[in-house]
Amino acid sequence: MIKIKRINEFKIGQNVHGFYQSIFKEKKISKNGDYYIDLILRDKSGQINAKIWKFCEFYEQKFNEGDLVCAKGIVKNYRKKLFLEISNISFLESARYQKYGFDESDILPSIPFSTTTIYNNILKDIEKMKLPYRKFLKSVYAQYEKEIKLYPDSLSFSNYGMKGSLILKIYNALRIAKSIYRNKNLKDKNLILSAILLKYLGRIKQYKYNIVFSDSDISKNENCFILSRDIIKDLSKNNKYLTKPMVMEIIDIILCDNNQKSDKNPKGAIVSTIYKLEKSISLNQKLEF
Repeated sequence: MIKIKRINEFKIGQNVHGFYQSIFKEKKISKNGDYYIDLILRDKSGQINAKIWKFCEFYEQKFNEGDLVCAKGIVKNYRKKLFLEISNISFLESARYQKYGFDESDILPSIPFSTTTIYNNILKDIEKMKLPYRKFLKSVYAQYEKEIKLYPDSLSFSNYGMKGSLILKIYNALRIAKSIYRNKNLKDKNLILSAILLKYLGRIKQYKYNIVFSDSDISKNENCFILSRDIIKDLSKNNKYLTKPMVMEIIDIILCDNNQKSDKNPKGAIVSTIYKLEKSISLNQKLEF
């Protein structure tokens, strides 16, 4: 069993050995004209800059940006910041390294709530909506249940980069909208709630998952809202409930930020504002179900 060191446990002068994700990798030239590889490694405890000074050509072929890696090195200090000087690094094959103590949960943290509970409560809210919206939303969420419960809202090292943060984001936005519309039977209530539930669905196409999340090939050309639009258009082809104008109105709301025309789309502005408010909700704030 390898004695694993988490990044938040690193101290100057320590020789460390551990499993990390390489979230940044770039080949550079030093002041002396020598090649070196600049990296950022992360696990669920934090992230650290790392350098490969020797055998760069060899290690350059061993792994790619975004890969899981097994790394050894010594912790050093430069301008009052810790960095890892790597002596050995290789691509991490999870099946091979499990016997040495590798656990994928040590790399990417999850939200501190049950995604199944959150998902089921979203379904309860969908059940209260008018028939055409209810039927369509139930079919969408049923088809992508696994991804909606698993995916993050971001690849950044933050609360939004945790497993399950996508469904938490949607649920928190839904809570805000419900508080606004409580005891109000407004004409556009179901339309706006539908847009909230579908606006960030594109994340499941924007990212790909293999123990850790990374950008998918399709994300290089399309952003989250465009991908949400494409999912809705595709699923609405066999939809028997929402009319084409209803589908297009949901899409227009979702694309409001993308088109930067919120002043011409009041409903889109409402949904965008709700999601801005959602960012103020602390991860440690107790959920109400």
